[in-house]
Amino acid sequence: MLRKALIVSVAFSAVWIAAGRAQQPPPPEDPQSPLATFRADANFVEIDAVVTDERGNPVTSLSKGDFEIYEDGKRQVPSVFALVDLPLPSPAAIARAAAFEPDVQSTRRTFDGRLYVLVLDDLHTTLTRTPVVRNAAKRFIEQYVGPNDLTAVVQASGRLDGTQELTNNRRLLLQAVDRFMGQKIPSAATERLAIHLLDRSTQGDATDPSASSSQSRDPISDPAEAERAMNARSMFDLITNLAGWMTDLQGRRKAMLLFSEGIDYDIYDMFNNRSAGTLLSRARDAIAAAQRANVSIYAVDPRGLASGGDDILASTSSLGDPQVAEVGPGAFGRELLLSQESLIALADETGGTAAVRSNDIAGALARIARETSTYYLIGYHSDSSRSPGRFRKIEVRVTRPGLKVRARKGYMPLNPKTAPKPREAAAAGGASPALIEALKNPLPVGTLPIRVFAAPFKGDDRKGSVLLAVELNGPDLKFEHTGDTFNDQIEISITAVDYQGKLADSKLQKFSLNLRDDAHAVVSRGGVRLLARLNLPPSRYQIRVGAHDSVGKSVGTVPYDLEMPDYTKAPFALSGLILTSSRSGGIMTVRPDPLLTDVLAAPPTAIRLFGQGDTIVVAGQVYDNSSRLAHTFDVTTTIRSADNDRVAFQKHEERAIPANTRAAAEWYKVEIPLKGVAAGKYVLMVRAASRAGNQAAVQQVPFEVGN
Repeated sequence: MLRKALIVSVAFSAVWIAAGRAQQPPPPEDPQSPLATFRADANFVEIDAVVTDERGNPVTSLSKGDFEIYEDGKRQVPSVFALVDLPLPSPAAIARAAAFEPDVQSTRRTFDGRLYVLVLDDLHTTLTRTPVVRNAAKRFIEQYVGPNDLTAVVQASGRLDGTQELTNNRRLLLQAVDRFMGQKIPSAATERLAIHLLDRSTQGDATDPSASSSQSRDPISDPAEAERAMNARSMFDLITNLAGWMTDLQGRRKAMLLFSEGIDYDIYDMFNNRSAGTLLSRARDAIAAAQRANVSIYAVDPRGLASGGDDILASTSSLGDPQVAEVGPGAFGRELLLSQESLIALADETGGTAAVRSNDIAGALARIARETSTYYLIGYHSDSSRSPGRFRKIEVRVTRPGLKVRARKGYMPLNPKTAPKPREAAAAGGASPALIEALKNPLPVGTLPIRVFAAPFKGDDRKGSVLLAVELNGPDLKFEHTGDTFNDQIEISITAVDYQGKLADSKLQKFSLNLRDDAHAVVSRGGVRLLARLNLPPSRYQIRVGAHDSVGKSVGTVPYDLEMPDYTKAPFALSGLILTSSRSGGIMTVRPDPLLTDVLAAPPTAIRLFGQGDTIVVAGQVYDNSSRLAHTFDVTTTIRSADNDRVAFQKHEERAIPANTRAAAEWYKVEIPLKGVAAGKYVLMVRAASRAGNQAAVQQVPFEVGN
């Protein structure tokens, strides 16, 4: 059990972000759902307040003057005030996101989505309630997580294969949830009851209460007390670490969804429980960390209307023995109440809610989504001269009658002398301080928008070769005009971290742009493209890309979720798809890929918005090891409309594989003219199938055709 406590403290060390839309150019900001920009300092206090009417509906008509903010009873004057009213994702938008997974990730200047961290508390969930937690977490992801939202999944035990870094990839989130498995140990009352029944059966007639009642008995201790304490400590430490990780994320509501049956260790009974004092301190630290980070905890108890259940039924055999009151129905009821109160306390103190003693989990999830979509962001500067080690009570009031407001109840300022060190950024060696600082921010927000696509290929050995295209928008680049040239210095950092938090590969590219008038005009319109390759063994990765424009002093980061297949073991497989177009030359490529010069006339592009006059070229590799006999495989390239499945293009070709041929990389390339293709959203699908052994593989890329 010590391993769990150690792993849980680092389970989020590799948390990066995947967000954005796969289009060019980046979409404009949404004026209907602005998020406030917080220029915070150490004394800045941020509050998000949820205001509802008597029916529980959100209220959006309040102004700054309708709020009164008090810190330790002293009225505060907000310097920042904003209403955040994000529309809940429509079923159609969610269905599109689920059906068509983009192969390009991009970031713009602001992140305007919701931020969720789903904590699946496997340490405090009974095995038989595993399906309830899985279904609830998946329901929330499938119904309420929109394309622009960022969500992470983490398990309390520190199980790394069940952890998913912040992403907008619904498939990866659902896969992480599917790996959840409850492993809660039997309750203390259950353990004591088992000891009592065994002891009574060895001393006399187990059905005769008088057989043991004549002897004085010592209290029955909990044999799993140390493990129970370790699990509780792991849970509190996880909340503390996650809250600390989110401390610097400001200007949005941060929701932690805790799916748990609650802490089953009595932290208030310091006489009988050796770790009670330590765990009580850890519980306070967890709440203080969440309050300080302005993280709202929403607890969801999978037990529903639980009342002790089977445990109480099992305890009826001890009802006739007055010496064992600690294992009777009252003991099970107290444990149930204690665990429920732990969830209520975590939620209530942090401005969230606890769905306990209720079978309406669906309604609770809907309320969570609503409260993280409609709220007020309020910020003020606290008195910096006050002691940082004392709790400061916050009270938020609204002057309009009949309204309810909920917010965090206070915070404990960090002592600068004991504050944790800032998080380290995963950056390629030699990166500039400005780029390293940008990579420390988990959110994909920067002043330099980026587009990235990555395509996995088979490498020279068991490792794969991942081709990346990183594109910077020309209008966002700044140049220094010296003499007859326009000059700029660009650096791009690329790092790949696997699901265990290990750095697998990294690249740092620095290049100077010294352009004359004609070249400067081209770059200013189209931008700059860098091609790079990473050598990665089969695994799950999040690739973090950061760029820095030294003249414009702008930076940006974008992450990319990637699964590297093991092409050496697959009998038949497809590589990732590469797209170019007749307009790809409009972006200057500073580092061409030498492996593609004989395959493609134009460089790969991360653009997925094409004109009706364009010609798309799609290319990839087929790895066929399905048979040593002579056989044939087929490749079919199809373009279908995303809304009505109408076929706009299709081409089929056959390839013959001679006998005794080992798995070779067979290139295929198809030109797709878009002339006559109506404007709209489409899906490009490549299906390859071997006629030996019924082996097949499919890759698809969503894209858009503009007017």
